[in-house]
Amino acid sequence: MEFTALIANLGKYAAGIVAETPLAFPTTTEQVQKALQTIGVDGLKYEEVIVMEYSIGIAGVAPLLGEYAHIDELNYLAKRLECLSPEDLKKFAAAVRHGEYVCSVQDLINLAYPCNLEQFMWLPEVKTYEDYGRYLVDTKRDFSLPRGARFYFNYEEYGETTAINENGDLTPQGYICHDRSGSFQEIYDGKEIPREYRVFQYPLQAKVKRHNNQKERDSPKNKRR
Repeated sequence: MEFTALIANLGKYAAGIVAETPLAFPTTTEQVQKALQTIGVDGLKYEEVIVMEYSIGIAGVAPLLGEYAHIDELNYLAKRLECLSPEDLKKFAAAVRHGEYVCSVQDLINLAYPCNLEQFMWLPEVKTYEDYGRYLVDTKRDFSLPRGARFYFNYEEYGETTAINENGDLTPQGYICHDRSGSFQEIYDGKEIPREYRVFQYPLQAKVKRHNNQKERDSPKNKRR
């Protein structure tokens, strides 16, 4: 699945200077450093990055990520999505379209964990309210309808009414609703990104320069007597 962010040097951008490059996710520290070098973010004169645009294979995700999303957080999300099967990715896309528990990058990361994704009832074969009404009748979920009565039953109206009552949605990936049998779990609190997903690091030469500057400041000849 494609997941790319067009990152730019915020300081130069504010000054009207174009300094941007694409960064594909999941990524590595080496790839991040190379991208930062390209746009001139060195951790000294320029420290901040802004995301100009996203290219991601799941509709509705890009607007939730924002201009100032942290690279480590984007990498966390990309890694979680990489763990999902093709079917679960479709379910994830349906859940995003549904709009529940998807207000931020933090929500998207948590949604990508199986314990949260499995709380949604997803019916990929259901594309219309009539489909849903027939599904409900055929599975006898709410009641058993005599075979003869099925010729006169309004499946579409029943499907739509049920969907409204359970806050369900028809999406391009099928029908989806939260089954309310459990609570959405906050595995990622939006503060502490697990170490295995952290990749942001300024280019090496900037670190060396910063270290040398610090040594010069700490040198006895530079200390106040």
